[in-house]
Amino acid sequence: MKNTTIIVNHILRPFTVKVLFKGDKYGLNDCLTHDKDEPLVEFYDFANAGKAFGPLGQFVSRYYASTILGLLRGDVPCGLDLQCDEPVWKIDSAAVRMMCRFVELCMSNRKAVQP
Repeated sequence: MKNTTIIVNHILRPFTVKVLFKGDKYGLNDCLTHDKDEPLVEFYDFANAGKAFGPLGQFVSRYYASTILGLLRGDVPCGLDLQCDEPVWKIDSAAVRMMCRFVELCMSNRKAVQP
């Protein structure tokens, strides 16, 4: 799928990361359309892909891209706890850096192809 990648956290749990732009479909059975200018970043637990969930995995969380990219601010990059009651749904700082590079690449590619 376009604008998706897989990242792996410190315990080798794989997550699908998907960047959504204005006009993209999302949500259960793609029933919603993203109508804002700011991109969204979705996280799916890829370990659960193809079971009771779709090919991306189990939906975990969604954030604005600016929130995700904000994790790189400051002297010490931080991790991301996608859901505090699920211990395996944490993304360490190394995976956050990789994910942010991917989000930035998707955003710059999007700008390059827009008229």
